[in-house]
Amino acid sequence: MTAQDRGFLWKITKDGHSSWLYGTIHASRQEWMLPGPQTRTAMMKSDVVALELNLQDPATLATLRAPENPDRMQHLIQSGRKKKLDDLAAELCLPVANFSKTAVGLEAAGLSTAVGRVDGYYPDYAADLVIQGIASGMKKELIPLEDAQTQRDLIISKAPGDEDTFIDGVIKDVSSGEARMDEKRLVEMWGRSDVSQLQHYDVWCKCLRTAKEREQTKRLLDDRNVEMAQKVLSFHEAGKSLFVAVGSLHMAGPKGLPALLKQDGFDIQQIVPATTSPSAL
Repeated sequence: MTAQDRGFLWKITKDGHSSWLYGTIHASRQEWMLPGPQTRTAMMKSDVVALELNLQDPATLATLRAPENPDRMQHLIQSGRKKKLDDLAAELCLPVANFSKTAVGLEAAGLSTAVGRVDGYYPDYAADLVIQGIASGMKKELIPLEDAQTQRDLIISKAPGDEDTFIDGVIKDVSSGEARMDEKRLVEMWGRSDVSQLQHYDVWCKCLRTAKEREQTKRLLDDRNVEMAQKVLSFHEAGKSLFVAVGSLHMAGPKGLPALLKQDGFDIQQIVPATTSPSAL
């Protein structure tokens, strides 16, 4: 009853009916866990809740939990990368045994999200996980906008050298404290619903400094946004009202979902944070 609206919410309207876009966060504080009244209302008005992945689907979980390729695991052990990640996990009080068979790239990605534990930001309270649970309680249809193998392939590159580079970057950023600072900034931006910082993430994000980082960011955000926007458009034009809950950075800038869907003819209204003027897209 006392939950506040946090994050970013847009109402998008086309063909006489509306859907909603909600920018989530993958780690949060316990007291921020439950959605506020406008977010809950948007969920109740929707027919379908669309997420990046449906983590209640056994096949999705099986894909994400598939063990590391044995040859790759041996390489990552011999190179010392696996031990470095395990040591960092232990420092964060994470159960290292849980990572014994996990793909090492996914362990690295998990550590990047878990660094906020020191500041009270836990993946356990992630907004997207909570939204999925509430949607199930509301008996809403859940649809994924992506498949698990696509997400796994984004992290665990088919080129071993690229995965090594990714893991090395995580080890460096977590060890130096840079990952913790970045996570803190992102989560607090979400908690304040600071849409100005969101829309200009390219100014402060440390993800566009090199050609390699720009290529990776394009794959992680821009390319995926195009695919997700097409699926949202398809479901909406079929008459469904969607509540789309995906990571907030998918909402940012001229290649974010609100901007792409505006190009597809949607009227875009920013709901959270409240505004008296049209969103700056």
